[in-house]
Amino acid sequence: MMNPQGSSIERPPGRTRRFALPLLLGALLPVSGAIADAEGFYIETINRGSGMMGEGPTEDRSRTYLAYEKMKVVNEGPDATDMIMDLSAGTITFINHDAKEYLPIDVKSVMESMSGPAAEQMRAMMGDMTIKVEATGETKQIGEWNTKQYRVTKTGMVGIEQEIWATEDVDIDVTRYTDMMSMSGPGGVLANSPAGEAQRAEMSKIKGYPILTKAKMEMMGTRMETETEVTVIRKEAIPADIFEIPEGYSIREMGMEAPPPGGGHP
Repeated sequence: MMNPQGSSIERPPGRTRRFALPLLLGALLPVSGAIADAEGFYIETINRGSGMMGEGPTEDRSRTYLAYEKMKVVNEGPDATDMIMDLSAGTITFINHDAKEYLPIDVKSVMESMSGPAAEQMRAMMGDMTIKVEATGETKQIGEWNTKQYRVTKTGMVGIEQEIWATEDVDIDVTRYTDMMSMSGPGGVLANSPAGEAQRAEMSKIKGYPILTKAKMEMMGTRMETETEVTVIRKEAIPADIFEIPEGYSIREMGMEAPPPGGGHP
């Protein structure tokens, strides 16, 4: 994000084999986004990573547009995939410009369709995740923002250690976007469970908008490191057509390579 800081976290890659990883990390890492009207927010983020999908160190930039209850993340680089989140429609859409395809995901329908032993196993794994947030009291000037440091430890299906520097200098609310992409959000499979409530309560200790997020994680025997740094936040008029699917693009059905948000997440 900017991911979505932001998400992060976060660029949803364009190659088919990469759809699953963004959907997993979206539930686990901050997403950078905001709620806005016709006048919205424009955000630029530098995304760095190592150990991702067996690749070497990477660095790219993403541009985020927020307005009309929507968020669009435009990623750069070969096979980059854009992402559009529509709060009113309850959808997350991935756009692959190289293939001229788009993959729409109805979050509510996907969550409701999760049933049977596999879904229960997923709920159990996500419910076993514990989150601890510590405000260190450290402060730092990053760019034009005054930030405070938080350390986040997540244990369970995926082990994650995060260092988050957040600012209260900007009036951006990311809650509904992160909820939409989270297993423990109001519409997630852990929504009304003690585990989900505990996870939300702990993450609410982070005050403000994440400007710099560093993360280390272990997944499937691979150690990965990511870093997202916001460099630009400004209010500006956002054209409505930014959030439209380009003409001539064909729809792609969701298959095993694109698990539901928060589940295999994004």
